[in-house]
Amino acid sequence: MTDLTLSRLARDWPGKSHPSEHPALWHMLDVGAVARHLLTTRPIRGGATDAALALLVALHDLGKISNSFRAMLREGRGQIWRHWEHSALLLRHHDAVLADLLGGSDSVRRILYEAIAGHHGGPRQTPTASERQQQLQEIGPEALADAEQAIRAVAALFPGASLDGIDATGAKPLSWLLNGLVVQSDWIGSNPDWFPPAAPDMPLPAYWARACAQAEHAVAATGLYAASVTDVGDARILPPDVAPRPMQQAARDCALPDGPVLAVIEDATGAGKTEAALILAARMMQAGKADGLFFALPTMATANAMLSRVQAAAPALFDGAPTLGLAHGRAALSEGFRSLIGGEGANPETGPHCTRWLADDRRRILLSDIGIGTIDQALFAVLPTRFNALRLRALARKVLIVDEAHSYDPYMEAQLKRLLTFQARLGGSAVVMTATLPGRMKQGFVTAFQAGLAPPRPSRGRRRPAVPAADPPTAPYPALTIATNTAELTAVNPAEPTVRRVGVTRLSDPAQAVQLITEASAQGAACIWVRNAVDDAIEAVAALRAAGVRADLLHARFAICDRLEKERALQAVFGKSGQGRAGRVLVATQVAEQSLDLDFDVMVSDLAPIGALIQRAGRLWRHMDARPAPTRPVPEPVLHVLSPDPDRVENARWLHQVLGAGAYIYPPTVTWRSARALFDAGELRAPDGLRALIEAVEGADPLPLPEALEGENFQHIGQQMVERQLAENCLISAAEDFAQDAMRKIWDDEQFPTRLGVPQVTLALARCGAGGVVPYAGNGPDGWAMSELQVSKPRFDKLTPPDQTDPAITRIKQGWSEARAACTIIAPLGPEGRICEGLRYDPELGAIWN
Repeated sequence: MTDLTLSRLARDWPGKSHPSEHPALWHMLDVGAVARHLLTTRPIRGGATDAALALLVALHDLGKISNSFRAMLREGRGQIWRHWEHSALLLRHHDAVLADLLGGSDSVRRILYEAIAGHHGGPRQTPTASERQQQLQEIGPEALADAEQAIRAVAALFPGASLDGIDATGAKPLSWLLNGLVVQSDWIGSNPDWFPPAAPDMPLPAYWARACAQAEHAVAATGLYAASVTDVGDARILPPDVAPRPMQQAARDCALPDGPVLAVIEDATGAGKTEAALILAARMMQAGKADGLFFALPTMATANAMLSRVQAAAPALFDGAPTLGLAHGRAALSEGFRSLIGGEGANPETGPHCTRWLADDRRRILLSDIGIGTIDQALFAVLPTRFNALRLRALARKVLIVDEAHSYDPYMEAQLKRLLTFQARLGGSAVVMTATLPGRMKQGFVTAFQAGLAPPRPSRGRRRPAVPAADPPTAPYPALTIATNTAELTAVNPAEPTVRRVGVTRLSDPAQAVQLITEASAQGAACIWVRNAVDDAIEAVAALRAAGVRADLLHARFAICDRLEKERALQAVFGKSGQGRAGRVLVATQVAEQSLDLDFDVMVSDLAPIGALIQRAGRLWRHMDARPAPTRPVPEPVLHVLSPDPDRVENARWLHQVLGAGAYIYPPTVTWRSARALFDAGELRAPDGLRALIEAVEGADPLPLPEALEGENFQHIGQQMVERQLAENCLISAAEDFAQDAMRKIWDDEQFPTRLGVPQVTLALARCGAGGVVPYAGNGPDGWAMSELQVSKPRFDKLTPPDQTDPAITRIKQGWSEARAACTIIAPLGPEGRICEGLRYDPELGAIWN
């Protein structure tokens, strides 16, 4: 092929028109050069196969060589078919050429073509025969011929590229990694700062050399893969003068088999599970199973709290400064995360950092050496959401660490199981941490991971079961399970600080709770009342204040600015180093259950599932090194549970006689079993008594229910089945390739949520004054984001909302993205905090329904 022909190809077919034209052929080489560099740094298969993958990535925008795309750029005409759909058709149309150049079977090439073409968020709809003819007409005969010339020209840059080492079975998981690679490469290669427009008359070899040099610079600017895994990371997680706790020592000592591995850490709160998980992750990374890690946590608050802990440990895991990112919907409001974000191309020599390229998109955070986020950011990978394969590619080379695995409902549990299957299928490893995981859930996680592994080789003798066959209520606890095609459970001694007894008493009505807290507060005790519902928490704090108690309030219906300020103030009082805690009282909802490291002398809790009660009790007499027993104003830790008598159940509304709105939060069958098991035990005995309690409530053979709750039990079982099926209906298949039929539906993060539950509406509170409508939190750069709060959409929809067509509000929203403007209601506060008729906001109480 002559230079003249290549120059015409570059000149005739533009790939971009902003800020000026950039030839389609040059853009394809830009992206191919990025993929080549990424594969050199982090190979997928290596050798000839990776060369073939880079070549295919370079052909991702072959569809821009079409009359319709050129007319769109140069004449502003509309397209019936998008250019990436043309790419798939052109690759298939010229399959004989690619077969000659790359080898491989028809089925392998077909699978990989679809993965390459679907780089704008999802696979194409397979066209009918008549639609293919329409596409060919849109492309045009000249473009068809030139596309073949482009294929041959690009292929010449990848000598030795071959698909002969891949069969159809291997091509399916490879297609996910390939689509993630092309998306990643395209996002980098499309940045005009790194790949500025170039004239079409440059010789192709010269442009290729330029693109390769720019790719190396661009990847460095993103911060990707700059740090390397240290070979002594597991020994550096703990300070040298700190003796490892038993689970941490078990993490150091356990054998790690070859290939993908799932570890399940079961231990009490305060046993050092996080450090044990980091030790396991370090060992897995040292063994070449991963290049980084991703911490998946249940809430944004727990993710924020984990950031500082992992930041301190990060230097132990890498040589060089690793990238560290936070991924959730409000990560930009985290001061800790913002302090990590530096300029593009910076190579800090001191500690973890995050480049702006990574920080600008939650999906990119998963590409960081270390990512921390809500579990949702990982679960999106197994739903038909846009760019899910990028998430899968990122996680496949990470140790996926899932915390609080016991806290997920059947809908999220089904998603997590599929995620574990995919993680194993794509060669990744995982660590699951839990304090209160039922045996059936653990078995489900292990089985799901094993489903993603290649079939084990036939072995002599009897094969070990996937999960050790001990009776779940008597299985060892604490325990460490290491699973591949088989599973090994190791009993672990409890950490000394976790060995304790917490007494349990029952309070029969809220007035008793108020009296107990009032008296304990007067004796100097730091007290907490954990309520199941926000409305009940507001009612309780009002009753305590009426009794003369200095009571604080924390729940999820505060504006973000107020909630963050309250959390800081409460940490200063009730935290490990808290001051002025004597006689102070906190009334809180579940937000105090996981995210805040608080310590109380006296605890009252509404009846809740046993796992939640165990978690809540973890905030009772928590920091004994800072406040040993003799210094406490009460003689022993006791969990006072506000609950009706489980022996007196007349109907399904048995819980309503004691709890108000909180009676609706959890299934009555689960709360009754929790009450029965807990009050029969008379104590929380940690850690050896915890598994029996969990299995009695959530196990495969739970406590029998009273007759009055049998109907509720059938309803509960049915609801769980519905939730699991809802998840199954949405999940993508780990056994199929990227273009599977199950994914050919609406690709939308809103259509496929990671969580069920009551829909929420976002309000952005505002103040009205001489300066017009301004954010409630003030006019800072995050003023509107810090002014947001969420309330129940079904309840809010019954009210008349603030008028969003008000000129002052429309002017503000003009500067917002279309999506944000559509889903956020600006709510100016009127007299006494009035938002609208039926809803007001109080800085001390939060959003209140009238």
